[in-house]
Amino acid sequence: MKLKDFSTYFDTNEFLFKEGDEGDFAYIIETGSVEVSHQRGDRKLILSNLGEGDVLGEGAVIDKLPRTATARAIEPTRVIAIPVDYIDQKINAADPTVRLFLRLIMERYRDMYSRLTHVFEGMSPFDTEPTESLASTTSELKSVMAQYLDMQQRISTAMNMPAYKGENKVVGEQTLLSTKLSVTEQKSIKSALQNDEFCLHYQPILDLENEKIIGCEALVRWPDQSGKIALPSEFIPRAEMTGLIIDLGYWIAREACTFQGRLARQFRQPLFVSINLSGKQFDDKNLIDSLADIMDETGVVHEQIKFEITETLLMENPKLAGNSLERLKETGAKLAIDDFGTGYSSFSYLHQFPFDTLKIDRSFVSTMSRNEKSHEIVKSLINLSHDLGMDVVAEGIESNYELDMLLQHRTDFGQGFYFSKAVAEEEFIKLL
Repeated sequence: MKLKDFSTYFDTNEFLFKEGDEGDFAYIIETGSVEVSHQRGDRKLILSNLGEGDVLGEGAVIDKLPRTATARAIEPTRVIAIPVDYIDQKINAADPTVRLFLRLIMERYRDMYSRLTHVFEGMSPFDTEPTESLASTTSELKSVMAQYLDMQQRISTAMNMPAYKGENKVVGEQTLLSTKLSVTEQKSIKSALQNDEFCLHYQPILDLENEKIIGCEALVRWPDQSGKIALPSEFIPRAEMTGLIIDLGYWIAREACTFQGRLARQFRQPLFVSINLSGKQFDDKNLIDSLADIMDETGVVHEQIKFEITETLLMENPKLAGNSLERLKETGAKLAIDDFGTGYSSFSYLHQFPFDTLKIDRSFVSTMSRNEKSHEIVKSLINLSHDLGMDVVAEGIESNYELDMLLQHRTDFGQGFYFSKAVAEEEFIKLL
């Protein structure tokens, strides 16, 4: 999805949009003021003068119909421009009842506007000043406007916001700030995807018996212009919140699969690559087919790709997870359950789902030397995994003592700073 450039600043007499235009953006006014009007020939009805904190253009963005009015900056005006795809994501993620109410509100708004226009067509020309225009309205127009304002008041009340009273702001300062932050974050992540700003680093996974690298975990990074690298914990939650985790997830999968193909050709040994999947990605009904296509297109051996799923997904929607994981398993790829035990899920998940690997979270590995309970949990997880036919990867190994304890309990594989942090492709190749 191509990022559409848009201005957040409008000079005096510049139009934000005109009647009949496509509804591509809604706007929240930060500073300045905007006149919203309806025009028929030489007749003009000024519907409102909006200022700081007011919202406009939301109707056409929600119901995808042409603009029903014209918006013009009457002084230098700065706005938060909210693109239609952002609104789509929020509506699609909303409760079905909320979506129903939105549709009803828009239908009633359009009906009210149609009635207002009908009355307007039969009237004598309007003056352009709002006070003079309102003074010349007929009783029928006043009735329609009263119904419109009543509907607006009820909507505002339902949203726990102060009822509309002329000069009052429709949007509170905190809402304005959070909306601006959310829209800005979406724009920056989308821009980073289109400009190839993300990169993958790879953390080696070793056979603990001989400390030989047998694969790696692909971890996304986001370098900025200064060279500072943002870690997934800093932007993955934002990508999930905005829905862009789906696009980002596919980019990661394609890059990681392409990398595995290069490894196979260069070293002629079965080095696998693990790819993390967010629970939000499973909202995409095409996820499994798309991942299968990516593996086919990049030419990797499917068995050398391992998808890691956190137990949170299993807990939130076991039925969806079960169906999706069975289909993913059918592609030939391997499956790992990541961070097991941190979400307090049932051990029954281990035999309900087709996992090949269990990854023991670093929080257990790092504390097992000083916490007997952690030690027993690690030992039990290793034994249970082996009994269920799964291999085990211990995460976060940072000392020789931890390595020795894991070997005593027959841990198959491990990763952590003791061996190597996640590194760029060139550095990983050197480690091989």
